[in-house]
Amino acid sequence: MEFHLLSLMLAFRRETVTIPLAQVSYFWGQMGAGKTSVARLIDYCLGGNIELSPALQNEFVSATLTLKLKKGLLEVERGRDTNTIVAKWGERDGAVQVAVPAREAHGELVPGTGIENLSDLLFWMSGLVPPRVRKSKTKADSETKRLSMRNLLWYCYLDQDEIDSSFFHLDSRDQFSRLASLDVVRYVTGYHDEHILDIEAELDSLRGERMAMLASIDSLARVLRDVGVGSELEISSRVEALRETADAISREISQQRAASVSDRTTVHALDTLKAEAHALSIQISGADQAISELLQTKDRDTRHLHEIETLSIKFRRSQSARAVLSGVQFHSCPRCAQTLPERSYEQCIVCGQVELDGTPNSTEDALLQRDIKQRSEELRDIIRRHDEALIPLRRERDALDVDKRRIERERNEASQRFDSAYLSTMLSKERERSALLQQADSLAAMARFPQMLEAQRQRVADIQAQESKLRGQLKEAREAAEKDATNINTLRQFFLDCLVRSEVPGVTSDDVVEIPTNTYLPEIHSPGLADNTVASFATLSSGGKKTLFKCCFAVAMHRLAVKVGAPLPEMLIIDSPMKNISERENREQFEGFYNMVYQLKATELNATQFILIDKEFTPPPEGLKLNVFNRHMKPNDPSKPLDPETAPLIPYYLGS
Repeated sequence: MEFHLLSLMLAFRRETVTIPLAQVSYFWGQMGAGKTSVARLIDYCLGGNIELSPALQNEFVSATLTLKLKKGLLEVERGRDTNTIVAKWGERDGAVQVAVPAREAHGELVPGTGIENLSDLLFWMSGLVPPRVRKSKTKADSETKRLSMRNLLWYCYLDQDEIDSSFFHLDSRDQFSRLASLDVVRYVTGYHDEHILDIEAELDSLRGERMAMLASIDSLARVLRDVGVGSELEISSRVEALRETADAISREISQQRAASVSDRTTVHALDTLKAEAHALSIQISGADQAISELLQTKDRDTRHLHEIETLSIKFRRSQSARAVLSGVQFHSCPRCAQTLPERSYEQCIVCGQVELDGTPNSTEDALLQRDIKQRSEELRDIIRRHDEALIPLRRERDALDVDKRRIERERNEASQRFDSAYLSTMLSKERERSALLQQADSLAAMARFPQMLEAQRQRVADIQAQESKLRGQLKEAREAAEKDATNINTLRQFFLDCLVRSEVPGVTSDDVVEIPTNTYLPEIHSPGLADNTVASFATLSSGGKKTLFKCCFAVAMHRLAVKVGAPLPEMLIIDSPMKNISERENREQFEGFYNMVYQLKATELNATQFILIDKEFTPPPEGLKLNVFNRHMKPNDPSKPLDPETAPLIPYYLGS
């Protein structure tokens, strides 16, 4: 991945400093001059976090990093104490300037690009789609997430603080960091090839569609349950019953109209409506009584469940306390601290009562716990059935209340008119028939809901079948990728070669490097007289060896990325590879490591940019045509004039 840093511009309170960054940049000198701050500010511009040194706390304002990526130059500016980065790219009329989050994503910022944060922007400017990996490595149904550029940069920036304490988070106790680091190694070694990524992306899309379908099914089922229907046949039956009742009322109206005046009804609608309202009031009262009794029963069962659960907890605590205290030999009272009197063998040494026969054995305890669990499950099932029974009761009560309000409204209207008994009765019948037909039409309109529900359930079944098929393909693709150990073997060879060329003590070309694919934590097996001795990052006792061990693995990863064309940024920042190594006492290691870096830069890693930070400067070997920009940095001495050749990061700063 073309990823070259061109310059770092730092705005301080009194001055702006621009630091050019060459293909090999070497910052060295005394402590306190700001060498490490250069690397940290580069990482800060790339979305990292930073702890400001005292000098930066007093003077730092903002940092601007200019990069060269596949699609052109990118300039990112990040102010102090902000999580927003101002990014600029393009030229003249096509120039774009966007404020992007350093890490968090809050929706697409540039239409049609998928850019939501700085990581997405860096991938997009590199002409790459962010790889997707599963959040959970154990659940086949796990959704996927994008692998962040920050994860890839773990193998491109070796921070001074963690260079000898953490092995690229592969040994981290933080599961998310460890799994993300594993994904990076798999990504570089080819275990996440394009075919696997395509299958995972399709699986993620199907999973999203299935989850949306399930949510829709749940909503539709809830609506149908609330109106008291569950199938198309049930809706048809209720619609037919309502229409039949409406037809019966129509026939009654026709009969009344056809009858002679003397045979027509003489009962006024007010009397009929009054009787109907009274009957509905009785039914509503009965429904309220049934709901109240059911709620009381549910409340009683709920309290019973809580009591059982509480007693179960108390029993377990009592058993645990008794088990702990049974072996304690009390010589004084635990309450008043007075010496306890002599007791017989059968008596409790504290209270003097006859001690009960031992604690229940494990079988009895298991049976008791099983009974408690079974009773709790029974009560939960009863409470669930109470809730289910409440739904139709409340629905029926609401329907009765709607009918009662309609009848009361008709009574009020009828009482305001002085119609004849016949006319008032006919009007009441017409209203009742209209209400029934309207209710039937509303239910008939819902007939398509069960059809939609069934269609969605069928779609979910189809999606699940597709997911099952894709998971099988994904498993086969992963197994095929993991069987191809070519890249892992190459990584082993590169790692051992880097260690030998760096002259790490105790490592020879006869040693064997093993990299388990479940952890990717490398081990060095040295053949001996007895069993092989094994060295790993965790077992190395020397801080100097740990540092070289980690640096060599990072270099080996970049060599592999170049060889197989893996999208790892062509940049490696190493802050203090000789952190725990003396350039005088361990001259072989000091020169060996840097010579290895220089030689690789001149050959295999000629496109990889190196930024090196250390105490002393080691030039490239004679005869190696390699330009190295080195900057010797010293803290300011108030008693001496400023020397531009050895100026610190903040030229005018005189503090510590």
